[in-house]
Amino acid sequence: MSLDIPQLIPQLQGMAQSAAEQAAELERLLPKAEQALDSCAMIEAQELMDKILRAGSRWRGARPTDESINTIFPPPELPDSFTVIGADGSQIFTDRHALALYFLINIGSIVVAHGSGEAPLVASHPELFYEQQDLYPEMMGLISSALVSGKRDAAEMAELARLSESARSQPTLALLDNGLLLWITTQELDQPTAQVEIIKSDYLRGMQAIRDTGAALGGYIDRPRTSNVLRLLHLAELPLEAINDETLRVHPYQHLTDRMLFARRLPPGHRSSRFELLPSNQDFSRAGHSIQFFYLHTGTQDQIARVEVPGWVAENSKLLDLTHAGILEECRVTGMPYVLARAHELAVVSQSDRQALERALNTLLLERGIRSEISQKELAKRWVRSGQRPSRRSSLP
Repeated sequence: MSLDIPQLIPQLQGMAQSAAEQAAELERLLPKAEQALDSCAMIEAQELMDKILRAGSRWRGARPTDESINTIFPPPELPDSFTVIGADGSQIFTDRHALALYFLINIGSIVVAHGSGEAPLVASHPELFYEQQDLYPEMMGLISSALVSGKRDAAEMAELARLSESARSQPTLALLDNGLLLWITTQELDQPTAQVEIIKSDYLRGMQAIRDTGAALGGYIDRPRTSNVLRLLHLAELPLEAINDETLRVHPYQHLTDRMLFARRLPPGHRSSRFELLPSNQDFSRAGHSIQFFYLHTGTQDQIARVEVPGWVAENSKLLDLTHAGILEECRVTGMPYVLARAHELAVVSQSDRQALERALNTLLLERGIRSEISQKELAKRWVRSGQRPSRRSSLP
């Protein structure tokens, strides 16, 4: 049975009305946020730092860097020739209803040598994990989806590092389709497991390898929903003695996003000033890869992206300019970095891919005298999806 849209019409009407009212309210708040940005830029650096320290380690705002927070930077010049590398990953999570327990990680990558006239170099690298130590790390039960995703993130960084090594001869920009902070380390785990620490170590090793090649590294976030800068503006407006958990929790800009604010400030091709991420940046800072970010108008309509870079890129004008200008060039035709769109296409594992994988696995198991079947629950789901009636004898779709 398909979704009964007519039954939802009254709720959809209410949703549309609510969205219109919220949009009007946000438009009213944006000029106040712009004014707060300019006012915050006038505060003495030490006074603002005292307020940030008072907010504590759990406050999720942004910290200013050496750039004034309301400065706008125009697009830099690009070198005549440069290389852009993109990597993206996808996965098949473990599934107890499948033929066998395993998970798969597939990394797609592309290298574009701008100015060379050469065709892009594309690749995909799938890897199956099926050994007991992969499936049951630390004897904690079947591996979680979060750990599989973390291993995928580390594999993406390793692929960027491998390809950056081969592009040492000219300016190179390596891009990820995500922020640079490893997601699994930002989940406020009081006691990270050994597996999380291994993934983090692998990820940071990849970042260091990219740094050693002299390449720039950036994480591209499309349509960001974060409000770290707006939290900073609210903090700046509070008297020092009034800063506490309660006053920080609710603020007048909480329904806005940084993207909305900088969409009003940035002309096409321009970037905002840099900010440092807080508070989940400590491990990266200790390893020499403190993460900073800026907002960038990509030149496509009102598209505002958030770009994250390690400190060694942020504080190197050549690498920072290459990141800024290189992303603009990549977005010129597709609206987002072409290398990331192509890497995603190379990495994605479709439903038909998964079914082909299972058919191949089933054949190999039968050759070894092992008869394995997917669960009846999964069979029923596949019958429903395909619109077929179940038969008494069913084979793998």
